Amino acid sequence: MGLVYNHLATLVVAAFATVLTLLWPMFVDYAAVLDLVFLLAVPITWFLAAVCFVAQISADYMHGHEPTQKSIKKSVYTADGNLSG
Repeated sequence: MGLVYNHLATLVVAAFATVLTLLWPMFVDYAAVLDLVFLLAVPITWFLAAVCFVAQISADYMHGHEPTQKSIKKSVYTADGNLSG
């Protein structure tokens, strides 16, 4: 996939989702309400991790950090039609 830039939010949410996923089998026998909590929390946190990942990939692309994108100098014209700097 190439170089990625600021995926701190993705890593934090994915780490939290991993911890919840690993803790779920340990707490499933204690109370039925914990099973419900984990049943809701685990898919939601994995979904948030996926959303963070897609949002960061989109932000990287829109800001020109895509590794396959060539560095192209953009032409900017002034109001009178002259080429600016």
